[in-house]
Amino acid sequence: MIKNDNVPILPVRAADLVIPPKDRKTLRALKRNECRWPYGDPRQKDFYFCGKPRIGSSPYCEFHKRRAFQPTRQRDYRPYRPGMAA
Repeated sequence: MIKNDNVPILPVRAADLVIPPKDRKTLRALKRNECRWPYGDPRQKDFYFCGKPRIGSSPYCEFHKRRAFQPTRQRDYRPYRPGMAA
């Protein structure tokens, strides 16, 4: 496992995890400046979008932007050797 100490861990608020039914947006109800993070299966009736205010030119709100765009981490490129423990 590779550890990256440069990535800040931001707190998660309950309001970020649960979108109340009255605030859920269908595709038709979404406005230009609202978050486009999808919830559920698009083939189901209960599919919706976050709908919170977007951040800058991102298609997502602050919380979903952090989830979608994770900072790059250093990779470990050791060659695979059968029979060797990782």
